[in-house]
Amino acid sequence: MCEGELLEEQEGTWLDRVLEWLDERTGLYGHTIRQAPRYAYRLDFWLGSFVLASFMFEVITGMLVALYYVPADPYASTSYLISNVPLGALLFSLHSWGAYAMVFLLLVHMTRNFLVGAYRKPREIMWVVGTVLAGLTLTEAYLGYSLPYNLISWTATTTGLNLFTYMPLGLSNLIAAMTLLPQLPGIASGVDPLVDRFFVFHWIVGALIALVLGLHLYIFEKHGITPPLSKEKGRSELIDDYQDKLRNDPNWKLQPLTRTFGIIVVTMLMTFGAIFLIASAFPFQIAVDGSTIKYIMPEYNPALAAQTPPIPDWYFLFIYFFYKSVTPSNASLIFLAWGAVTVLFPFVDEYVFRHESPNPVMRPASMALGVGFIVSFVVNSVWAYLTPGRDIGPIGIEVDGVIFLLSFLTIFPALRWLQSRAESGSDSFNLGKRLGLASALSRSQEVSTITLPRPVSLGVDLSILATLGLIAYTTAKMFTLTNLLLDQFELGILAGINMFLLSYLVLIYSLRGDEK
Repeated sequence: MCEGELLEEQEGTWLDRVLEWLDERTGLYGHTIRQAPRYAYRLDFWLGSFVLASFMFEVITGMLVALYYVPADPYASTSYLISNVPLGALLFSLHSWGAYAMVFLLLVHMTRNFLVGAYRKPREIMWVVGTVLAGLTLTEAYLGYSLPYNLISWTATTTGLNLFTYMPLGLSNLIAAMTLLPQLPGIASGVDPLVDRFFVFHWIVGALIALVLGLHLYIFEKHGITPPLSKEKGRSELIDDYQDKLRNDPNWKLQPLTRTFGIIVVTMLMTFGAIFLIASAFPFQIAVDGSTIKYIMPEYNPALAAQTPPIPDWYFLFIYFFYKSVTPSNASLIFLAWGAVTVLFPFVDEYVFRHESPNPVMRPASMALGVGFIVSFVVNSVWAYLTPGRDIGPIGIEVDGVIFLLSFLTIFPALRWLQSRAESGSDSFNLGKRLGLASALSRSQEVSTITLPRPVSLGVDLSILATLGLIAYTTAKMFTLTNLLLDQFELGILAGINMFLLSYLVLIYSLRGDEK
């Protein structure tokens, strides 16, 4: 490696040669996966990869959970998996926390794409497909939440079904038809036969997510990474239109696919590791008492359900808020309007607001509307959580209206002022830089071009050796845990640590150049 140089392009590695061999036979380059420019090697450009990793994690753990799940007696099979199957409690906790991770990462991914304008022409359809993917993910989470058949989950599920019967445009009839069941044989006494139907839907919706995700990735690869933000109006948002920069600007240089695959592996290891650590440190609805591991949620019982206020999972609280504030019919209309604006946001930005640049400062109306959505989502969710079993009343919707009004009264004029200063060439446009945001983005953008002094480079090499030593230690420690029932959560923590350590090694390999 050249003195003082740590992070630069990889060229001519054995993996590159393998990929080139595949390219000759499959058209990998330019057809399946595009090379990314150097500036894109920072984690916020790869949030979609985190979502993909969480989905893959859910598929793997879901298939393993399904081996022990019996929809004819859902609660008993769930309790058996947790209490009696080696690694079963860890598996249940991993799948449950993994679902939370996927929903959370999807929301973060969409928020980031909104902030940087990654929904604008020609990516409108990609945004629409992404919102469909978000809807399917929420549906999948709703179905999965119901399957353990505990008191809280099934009470919330049936309450949600009752509320959705108020949906307009024939949606209520569709939902009723899909949940209408004959009396099925083989169902345990007292178990709602709808559980079996939901279990099938859980697999079907999962398959639909895979198909829509594939379409989303195809559109993404067609357009490529978005160019860096600019205040220029009408500037192309396709990197293919910047051939001069791609040829001459080192920060735009297209990187070998080894770096792309390396970053993807890093995001997967980080996602898997984080879920393992959280699921092991905070077992999901599981109590560990000495030599006993048990499911702490009570089984669903209609009599108890009548005394239990329905509480949906956190990602549905903002919808539940509407039904606590106004009549079910009006709440359904508000929810559909919210969803429609989200799906059609690219077209609202282009044809209603007529913004001409993806830069947040150049999109004052979109930013005001989007911030209103984000703030009201948080406020509605917290408010609904703090008022279980109680109506909020019209004041809830009135508060939402105030949030949107304040958003437009503050953000819109502030950004318009900055926009006017930018168009006149004033340095006031760089207010974001003085606040630290722009400089942070700039520093992260240059992470792949950093040059380190030789002592620091030596320190990185030593950290690699230390990391390898830690991996060896934690791996050896894992093999000393022989009781897979009582030691499963300790095993999960060690596995999560190992995944984070491996992600560090892969990150260094992906970002550093060959030794010369």
